[in-house]
Amino acid sequence: MKKFISHALVFLSLVSTLSVGASSEDVALNLVQKYRFGQNLTPISYQVASQTQTYRMIVNKVGEQKAQSIVKSEIDKVIPEYQNQWNKNLASSYAQVISPEKLQSLVDEGPSSKYSGELKTKQSEIGPLMQSKSKDLLNEMLTKAMTSAFNQIVPK
Repeated sequence: MKKFISHALVFLSLVSTLSVGASSEDVALNLVQKYRFGQNLTPISYQVASQTQTYRMIVNKVGEQKAQSIVKSEIDKVIPEYQNQWNKNLASSYAQVISPEKLQSLVDEGPSSKYSGELKTKQSEIGPLMQSKSKDLLNEMLTKAMTSAFNQIVPK
């Protein structure tokens, strides 16, 4: 009986540890969604797209103003397909560097949380994590958007 109780306690300990990890990402995702932290995907996409060779080719064909319009339109079309994963990647990055308790405080109290300053100081850790998690996602998304934009200016 003692052995059974001991095994049960070990099992419960493992389960509670696993659920803390999962709930940390859930809390972080709640934070990202509630305060729309992931909305930076759109401006980041525009910025990265405007630095590509494809963008320069579009500008050469139709001019800067028309190129911006075409590229922004195509990016706006694909953003919804990638936004949820972007948010999850951001939440995962937050969860790696900020405790669940602090994240929950940030969800509940927003900018008035005593941890809001810590959130700002942790950006130097969060940024590189997010970049490594989302580089492929951003590349895939922009490839799709830029291909579509380019196809609009190429005679068929």
